[in-house]
Amino acid sequence: MSPSNFHFQPGAILHDAIAGAFKARGSGFEIWCRENNITPSLARQATFGQSRGPKGKAMLARLIEAAGPDFVKLVYSQRIAESAEAIKKGAA
Repeated sequence: MSPSNFHFQPGAILHDAIAGAFKARGSGFEIWCRENNITPSLARQATFGQSRGPKGKAMLARLIEAAGPDFVKLVYSQRIAESAEAIKKGAA
């Protein structure tokens, strides 16, 4: 499944994956926002799912694309799996 067909659930894990992808590329989330004339708080609202309308969804897609969709998908998937495992262990 390509990252463009992958469903990302907005939230802290997705935000961290995107921010981490920018860092891995030698940049940063807020640096990208400044370079693209986007208020970091608006970009954060998109990554955390607080802006779920068409503009927020477009912003999220743009952020994922700029950060590197394959890397974001990899980190996001790993973090989701780790969280699920921690929940299983805590429930046992």
